[in-house]
Amino acid sequence: MSYLFCCCASCFSDSEDSVQSNAERQPLLPPESARLFHPPAQDVAKLNGKLSVKLVGVPELDGHFADIAETFNQQQEHYESMLESLGQLRASCGHGGGLSDCLHRLQAENSTRQLSVQMKGYEFSLEVSGEVPPELQRAQESVSSLCQAVKAITAAGPRLQGMIRWLLQSEEQLRQRVTDASPNFQQQLRVQANLRENLQGVRRVQVRSAQYREEAGAVLSEAAKLAETQS
Repeated sequence: MSYLFCCCASCFSDSEDSVQSNAERQPLLPPESARLFHPPAQDVAKLNGKLSVKLVGVPELDGHFADIAETFNQQQEHYESMLESLGQLRASCGHGGGLSDCLHRLQAENSTRQLSVQMKGYEFSLEVSGEVPPELQRAQESVSSLCQAVKAITAAGPRLQGMIRWLLQSEEQLRQRVTDASPNFQQQLRVQANLRENLQGVRRVQVRSAQYREEAGAVLSEAAKLAETQS
């Protein structure tokens, strides 16, 4: 299940736009020519906090909160996948740097082969000339997984931010709708508390999602620069 939806408890644990290039296959740029993305130091295991939402008694709003939770939780899974792919790439090259550092290290260790980044639109891949040894196959797989995660994070951003803005710009109206839909005072208190907690979680999602998209954008920009034609 992609999102959590409950009536009694919420959780949001801290234990947790556009680059396009149709560049043909080109040699890797010198390390100093590319913008380096260095992934944050947090362990991936600490980034697994999911957004759960509570029922507020208004079907339209309950559905809206559920959509936000589902979209963000999927985006976070892709973010974790991005970090995992970067970690696998670092393991392949035996280096703790970013995408550029790792690929240049791999090129240095495989001087008889030509490594290059190819990019079409938002798709980027690692190309290797000649027979591909196991370590470079693993690097290619990591870059492919990285590409898919970056695309998914980037694509989810606008939709998620749009849903969040719709909610946060009309908080007073939301409170009134929730109050009017409550059959009694006790229920009114409960759903108002649920709404407050949902909105608090949504605000945290807004910040975190923007962070994920920014980091994914940095990877995409770095890949694009690696794919540019050298002057």
